[in-house]
Amino acid sequence: MITHLTQAARRPFVETGFPGVTCSTIWSENGNGSDFIAFKAGARFPLHDHEGPEEIVILSGKIRFGDKVVSAGDYLKAGPGDVHDAEALEDSVFFIAHIGGAVVKG
Repeated sequence: MITHLTQAARRPFVETGFPGVTCSTIWSENGNGSDFIAFKAGARFPLHDHEGPEEIVILSGKIRFGDKVVSAGDYLKAGPGDVHDAEALEDSVFFIAHIGGAVVKG
């Protein structure tokens, strides 16, 4: 049985407080969830750690996560202790599923 459906046409992106970074939450429960994140070219998300594991699939564009550069179709998994920043090298969108949230450093 399907328990949750979010259709693309009804998926708003909202500002995150980080210039050039917007988010469309698919579901969220007790700090866990999944989202679509859009970065404009040159946008940055600051140095951060993770409360739990997160899985990312790049849908379009190219982003640098720490010392790794990922492009459309690539998969990335991070977790506690995987401290990194993120910078969009071009306009980009990715899907993220996470347990817990990001803990911004400094």
